[in-house]
Amino acid sequence: MNKRLEELNRSECIPFAFRLYAYYKVQNRLSDKKVHELIDGLNPELRSVENINGKERKREFYVMPKEQAYSILKSIATINNLEDNLVLVEPTKQEIEDKEAAANIENTPLSFEQFYINKNEKLIKFHEKLFNGFKSIHNKVYEEVKPNYIAIRNEKGKNICEVHIYKLNLLIITREPKNEKLLIGEKVPEKYLWSLNYRVYFDNEKDIDIVVEILKDAYEQIK
Repeated sequence: MNKRLEELNRSECIPFAFRLYAYYKVQNRLSDKKVHELIDGLNPELRSVENINGKERKREFYVMPKEQAYSILKSIATINNLEDNLVLVEPTKQEIEDKEAAANIENTPLSFEQFYINKNEKLIKFHEKLFNGFKSIHNKVYEEVKPNYIAIRNEKGKNICEVHIYKLNLLIITREPKNEKLLIGEKVPEKYLWSLNYRVYFDNEKDIDIVVEILKDAYEQIK
């Protein structure tokens, strides 16, 4: 564990060192490939994948909150009846200060041009059409660019949804619709404790109208 952490932190090209958030003790070596297969099975869009000189390169990094990664380890521990083997590490004072510094960098405003770099142009147009369709109904809603998604907020600054632009589809994370006719997606597992508890994937322009209706439903819930 400590050896792997040292390996990751040897590079001088990362702004902050990797920190140990949690670990899972095992008697036999746990194949990291099996964990990768598990996460890829849940959502293959989370894996860091890039194309270099025509060759696809998969990395062992995933875009997810640390709490979600911990939840996956907790599920593994629970299945094996080894909850005591999962350890949540208490951060040091220096780690807390580094986290605050990193958060300041993360909160630096991004432009849409920066966010759209290397994004699928067709999906960018779908996102723009989705937002414009929603704004034509509630003209005071606005968008805010975050490092991993675009937040659509109401006039009070409350989150209506997150828009994630992946390689092959758009992911909308919002509130579960009250109207049963709009239940075309899936609930986010309750263990994540997110206020935005419903997600919809789509990659077709014909689905934009119904997603707009889902956002209207979410807007009414939080207005």
